[in-house]
Amino acid sequence: MNQLHIKLNDDSPVIQWANAQADRIGARGHVGTHLDCYTTVPKKSEYNITACVIECQNKMPSLDDIQNIASIENMALLLHTANVEKNEYGTDIYFTTETFLCEEVLYSILEKKPLFIIIDSHGIAEKGNKHIEFDKICEANGCHVIENVDLSCIGNQKKIKLKILINITHQSTGKPCEVYSI
Repeated sequence: MNQLHIKLNDDSPVIQWANAQADRIGARGHVGTHLDCYTTVPKKSEYNITACVIECQNKMPSLDDIQNIASIENMALLLHTANVEKNEYGTDIYFTTETFLCEEVLYSILEKKPLFIIIDSHGIAEKGNKHIEFDKICEANGCHVIENVDLSCIGNQKKIKLKILINITHQSTGKPCEVYSI
């Protein structure tokens, strides 16, 4: 079993930043590997699930790329951008690297009914209102986005089995996650 979630030490600059925020608990939920829950929380705290991997190191997926994917109903779609591999998590370059989906592509993904969209970056939309809007669109379609995973160990695999553990009771809109390839 390979760990795919980012584990942060208490002396990490990102953890120190979160601890200095007025809403420390809320901020802590949104650092490292987590999923955002603005309107709904996943039904379970543990999932054993198959993920379909899309290689996104050169470009984010187009509508054609998504339409060519076989069924991903009740599975995860894993977007491998290599942002974690190329840029250290928590750095300015990590958070400014654009790994965003366009709205048309997002809706095409959601038509395929995945339970999760998992990305090795800081989200599928620009930080701020667009990021929250895309997360809410996913939630309305029975899907959650898991951000900031480390996919450096998956190589060229097109499908992988995952174990996902979610702290669904965390008192933040960000729910810390552990993700393992099994």
